[in-house]
Amino acid sequence: MIKGIILDLDDTLYNYKKLNDLAIEEICKFTCKNLKISEEKFIKAFEAAKKNVKKQLTEKVASSHNRMLYCQKTLENLGENPLSLSLKMYNIYWNYILKNMKLNKNVLELLKFCKKEKIKVGICTDLTVNIQHKKIKKLKIDKYINALVTSEEAGEEKPSFKMYDLILKKLKISPQEALFIGDNLKKDVEGPSKYGMKTLLFSSEINEKYESIKNFNEVLEKLKDEKNKKS
Repeated sequence: MIKGIILDLDDTLYNYKKLNDLAIEEICKFTCKNLKISEEKFIKAFEAAKKNVKKQLTEKVASSHNRMLYCQKTLENLGENPLSLSLKMYNIYWNYILKNMKLNKNVLELLKFCKKEKIKVGICTDLTVNIQHKKIKKLKIDKYINALVTSEEAGEEKPSFKMYDLILKKLKISPQEALFIGDNLKKDVEGPSKYGMKTLLFSSEINEKYESIKNFNEVLEKLKDEKNKKS
């Protein structure tokens, strides 16, 4: 019996990839205008900065996603004062995403159903806690969420069992009582499955090994079916 649903955030509850690309375009335009450089030069410096940050910090820690570090190192790569535009670039990036993000279809209906049926809801997400709190507030789903675990809090990223252990403890449920839903096969499906949780891969493509969904209405129907079987 499912007593709790654990959700990934980025590219599960909203379309992050698309907004990320558009937000980078925004900081590209801003930086190119202020430094009078080509878009090609900016992109080259930005990609090198991103690669350098991940290599330096490893991809197992939340700070490897820190856009402030990306912006700072981009300016360093361009031979500019890293303090000149970094904060402005950072704010342009996140302000664009926060302004334009929208919940994926049927997510709100699922959350309302869970609240009504007293099914606990947790979010287990990589990245830093501050920005993830802002996203949850902007999506207006905070009142439906019982617990949040970020990789910054856990000190490791998914598929580390430390992440799963922490969110389950906060929700006060066992792995067998949890359903984990996310778009990343390794982090949101394979990892939780090995930990003993039920899983659903949020994907437009069918996976031969793991059950997948294309729409959150499918999750809602599964929960309703389970409820009807009990009654």
